[in-house]
Amino acid sequence: MELQGSTTWETRTLEYEMSQLPAREVNGQYVVSITSPVTGEIVDAHYSWSRTYLQKSVPMTITVLGTPLSWNAKYSADASFTPVQKTLTAGVAFTSSHPVRVGNTKFKRHTAMKLRLVVRVKKASYTPYVVWSESCPFSKELGKLTKTECTEAGGNRTLVKDGQSYSMYQSCWAYRDTYVTQSADKGTCQTYTDNPACTLVSHQCAFYSEEGACLHEYATYSCESKTSGKVMVCGGDVFCLDGECDKAQSGQSNDFAEAVSQLAALAAAGKDVAALNGGDVRAFTGQAKFCKKAAAGYSNCCKDSGWGQDIGLAKCSSDEKALAKAKSNKLTVSVGEFCSKKVLGVCLEKKRSYCQFDSKLAQIVQQQGRNGQLRISFGSAKHPDCRGITVDELQKIQFNRLDFTNFYEDLMNNQKIPDSGVLTQKVKEQIADQLKQAGQ
Repeated sequence: MELQGSTTWETRTLEYEMSQLPAREVNGQYVVSITSPVTGEIVDAHYSWSRTYLQKSVPMTITVLGTPLSWNAKYSADASFTPVQKTLTAGVAFTSSHPVRVGNTKFKRHTAMKLRLVVRVKKASYTPYVVWSESCPFSKELGKLTKTECTEAGGNRTLVKDGQSYSMYQSCWAYRDTYVTQSADKGTCQTYTDNPACTLVSHQCAFYSEEGACLHEYATYSCESKTSGKVMVCGGDVFCLDGECDKAQSGQSNDFAEAVSQLAALAAAGKDVAALNGGDVRAFTGQAKFCKKAAAGYSNCCKDSGWGQDIGLAKCSSDEKALAKAKSNKLTVSVGEFCSKKVLGVCLEKKRSYCQFDSKLAQIVQQQGRNGQLRISFGSAKHPDCRGITVDELQKIQFNRLDFTNFYEDLMNNQKIPDSGVLTQKVKEQIADQLKQAGQ
C-alpha cells in the first residue's frame, strides 16, 4: 500500500486581540509573542483600535511583524498594512511591541489592538492505494488463467504521513495465479531436426506476439545425401542400370530439377493468366484460412504436427484439419495470430491465419517472390491478403533466385525410371547387336 498525494491551496484567517495576550517587558518594551499555527504567505494584514480614555494624545509606535504602525490615544484606526515579514511558519513566533512608558504615561500591558492576518496555506491531501507487483516467468498472454488463490489474508492496513493516519481495506493483500500454457512443436521441420545429416542454415521469424516473442518461424536446412547406382562395364562403355548414375556426378544434382521447376512455375503462371479475360489479371491466387487454439492449451487446432496423437484435436473442424494437411504439404504461408475471444480482459481463444495455395509452386512464388523479393505483405493477422500476383509483379520476380527445393520432391516422385531388369535386358540386346555387326 502507498499514499498518493495532491496539493491544494486554501486561506486561513488568524485574529488576535493584543491586550488579551500575555506580554513581557524587554528593554523598556512590552512584547507580545504569538506562535503561528500555520505555515504560509501573508496575503492580507489588517489592524484596528479604538480611541482611549487618555486626555493626551500620547503618540507612539507599535511594531508588528517588523512593521512600524503609528498609534495615537485620541484617534481610532482601522486599516490594512503591508508587513515586512511576509510569511509565517507553524510553531515559530512573531511579535508585536510598543514602549512601556511614553512621557508621563505608563502602560500596564500591551495596548488594545486587533490584528487580523489572512494566510495562504498549502494543503496536502493523501489517498491510499494498492500497488500490485507481479513475478511471472512467462507472458500471461501466452497462457490461460485457471486458478487464483489468496496467500495473504485481507483486512485494514494503515500508513502514517505528517502525523495523519490513512487506512485502507483489502479483501486480500496477495494472490497466486495459476496458468496453463502451450508447448512449442517442431512443426514441419521434424524430419530435418531428427536427421543428423541436416544442418540448420538460417531461420526467419514469420510473425511475433504483442510481447515480441516469435510465434512462428521459417527454417532452412542443408542436408547431405549419398547417391549410388549400379553400372555395367563392357569394354570402355559404361551402362547405367537404374538411372541414378548422372545424379552422382558433382555439380549436376539439381540443374535439371531447377530448370524444370522454373519452367513449371512460369507455365503455371501463364495458365492462371490465360484463364482470365478480365482487366485485373493475377496468378497464384490463394485463400485465407484460419485455425483456433484455446489459450488454456487443451485444444490447439493450429499444431503443425502430432495430429494423430492429440485427443484435444477431436474438436477441430474439417476446415482446420484440411488446413493442417495443407501445412504438412507445404502449401501455406503463415500470416499472424490474434485474440478472437476475450472475457474480462483475459484472452480465452486465439486464431492463426494463413494464406493457402493450390500448389507448392504457387506457395514458393508467393512467399519467396512476392513477399521475399518484392516485399509485398500478406496483410494482417485478422485480415490476410492472399491475392494473386499481377503480371507486372510477375515480370519483376527473378525466378532464378527462387528456392524450389520443396517442389523437387514432387518432381522426382513423378519421374519414370526404367525397371532395372528391363534396362539390363535392353543393354544385353544392344551388345548382341554390336557383336553381330562386328562378325559380319
